[in-house]
Amino acid sequence: MLDRLARLAVARPKAVLAATLVLMVAALAYGSGISERLSGGGFYSVSSESQRAAAALGQRFHVGKPNLVILATNTGGGSVDDPGAVAAGEALTQELAAEAGITTVTSYWGPGQSELLRSKDGTKALIVAHVEGDEREFAAAARHLIADYRGTERGPLKLELGGEAVSYNDVTDQLNHDLAISEAIAMPIILLLMTLVFGSLVAAGLPLLIGVLSIMGSLGLLALFSNVTPVSNYALNVTTIVGLALAIDYSLLVLTRFREERTRAQSLDDAIIESVRTAGRTVVFSAATVTLSVLALLAFPMIFLRSIAYACVGVILLATVCALVVMPALLRLLGSRIDSLNVRRALPQVFGRRAPAEARADEDGFWFRSSRLVMRRPVVMGGAVLLLALVLAAPFGSIRLNFPDDRSLPATIESRSVGDVIRSEFPAQATAAMDVLLDNSASGDQLDGYAGALSQLPHVVAVKLGVTSYVDGQRMGERPMPGANGAYLQLIPDVDPYSDAADLLLDRVRGTPAPGNVLVGGLTAENADTKDALFERVPLAVALMVLAMFGVLFAFTRSVVLPIKALLLNVVSLSATLGAMVFIFQEGHLKWLVGDFAVTGTLPAPVPILIICLTFGLSMDYEVFLLSRITEEYRAHGDTNLAVMRGLQRVGPVVTAAALIMSVAFIAMATSQVSFVKLLGVGLTLAILFDATLIRAVLMPAAMRLMGRANWWAPHWRRRPAHLLVSGARRRHQLTVRQLTAQLAAN
Repeated sequence: MLDRLARLAVARPKAVLAATLVLMVAALAYGSGISERLSGGGFYSVSSESQRAAAALGQRFHVGKPNLVILATNTGGGSVDDPGAVAAGEALTQELAAEAGITTVTSYWGPGQSELLRSKDGTKALIVAHVEGDEREFAAAARHLIADYRGTERGPLKLELGGEAVSYNDVTDQLNHDLAISEAIAMPIILLLMTLVFGSLVAAGLPLLIGVLSIMGSLGLLALFSNVTPVSNYALNVTTIVGLALAIDYSLLVLTRFREERTRAQSLDDAIIESVRTAGRTVVFSAATVTLSVLALLAFPMIFLRSIAYACVGVILLATVCALVVMPALLRLLGSRIDSLNVRRALPQVFGRRAPAEARADEDGFWFRSSRLVMRRPVVMGGAVLLLALVLAAPFGSIRLNFPDDRSLPATIESRSVGDVIRSEFPAQATAAMDVLLDNSASGDQLDGYAGALSQLPHVVAVKLGVTSYVDGQRMGERPMPGANGAYLQLIPDVDPYSDAADLLLDRVRGTPAPGNVLVGGLTAENADTKDALFERVPLAVALMVLAMFGVLFAFTRSVVLPIKALLLNVVSLSATLGAMVFIFQEGHLKWLVGDFAVTGTLPAPVPILIICLTFGLSMDYEVFLLSRITEEYRAHGDTNLAVMRGLQRVGPVVTAAALIMSVAFIAMATSQVSFVKLLGVGLTLAILFDATLIRAVLMPAAMRLMGRANWWAPHWRRRPAHLLVSGARRRHQLTVRQLTAQLAAN
């Protein structure tokens, strides 16, 4: 298959490039305005109790949780109870209630005036509303409200907008802005690194060109996916960066192998075909490992994670096809001109002259010498790296997860500043209300007693049941009467909806004996239910990744031991990365290095899941790069130590360059002003650099040295047709279980 693809690209390079250009331009045109087609949210599990409560709330009572907040400030410094402010507030309340898509409005100036909606100093008041639709729909519905109300004034009242629906829009706008900046940062640096690697501007530009084509195609793919399934707006940042990084990695591998093959006595066409046959096989297996890791996201019930999985699979396939079809066509057309615009010739005193690849592989180079040093003292060198990994992983034991809110945005964004004002200046958080729904089996007395019991729970400011309020067990208003649809109680707390205190309050609410069937919803319930759903599915996702990775590496190496070793090394790398993320983002250290962000004492729940799945696949990406050459060397002479040293010498520079380039792409993502995107970028960068240096350059050769010939053990039925072939007059090698045991004992 790979030979046929290579021969097609070599035979018809112009046709291949013309078809690629047409397809990519069409994809770019089709994907224009993609941000308008993507949806916000997608974080919650639709089968959870909180989501069933939200659905019942809309169907039975035609209301919903407050997701839009208008913060009204008396610009003259007076009270919101001044006559002018009251008149403006009442008119504003009526105006908002008449807007299309608004089903519920609660105002300080409305019926049943609540002191909870007035700031402690009396200069600010709130109007909270429910915008129709679920989390994937209300953000779009809120856009016209933002345009009509944000930054305006009504009499003496200055209006600022916040709430979940508004912050989703602000996050989307910020992400689009950040994506343009990250790409503008990444592209020149990647071109510089590629120039340092290849010396030639033409050669350096080829992988970057493949990366640009991948970005163009990914926009079209996202637009296509958005027509058949909801796609989260966060998928745009993740997939374009991942697509860029993988496309450059894969084309870099093919191009490096081509330059190596070209030094041998072969024609240009033969060199291209051999490059695709050898490096192409590595690319295919690498793409398979990353794809299978990303597909583990489908184990989770959240549309946010599922949409990223769909989109990433598409861009991985696109990057692979570009590297295996478009790159060979470009090589065929350029030929010897690939080394044009040689920077090293222009600056020989800086770069020197590049030695042929074959000579570099056989000489006593850096990677050869470093791996030899490691294998001379595998216990000491490997132990030092393991100790460092344990130190980095130590904070992971205290990880705490929550879902992101407006504090993910910089303090200069209005929805964030409104959230800060509500948290600090108001006696209760109106948007943190818990919705408690009862069926119609309860009597009036039972409802009265239940509402009173809820109002006595710690951190409950008030419980509202229609026009009746309950505070500290005391009813204020008429005794409630049950309706045909049951009863809807709104519990207003004085704690952050994502705090431990709110989680404890939720448990107490759900544990309070109720007169009938009860459903509890609201932000706190959504947060807790979704975390539970994530934790329940983590073992399944991990099992899928482990089994898939083991299967792919077993097929690639024909060894049982090497896949197990690779999986263990991945665990070490991931633990160190996640521990560092807790230290930086949960505990708030090193902000001077990674940029400012709000420290909430938690990590955004979906991001560690994304880091695990993406890092798992990308780490295996480099494992496949290295094992492909190590296995090739071992089959040539049957010496494990020599195979590791020569394999690292040949592929180590490629892995280093690929890791640097990929880390540039991810660190550009870390410049985002949205804190959970910054977390993802920093986490992926650290994981890639740690894995490509200490793990692959130290731990891997140390482990292979300790295991010796045991590295290549496989069940009898899975060995190559008869035995593992060794070229020339070398003996045939076959390792039995008894020899395996003896080898491990000896080492």
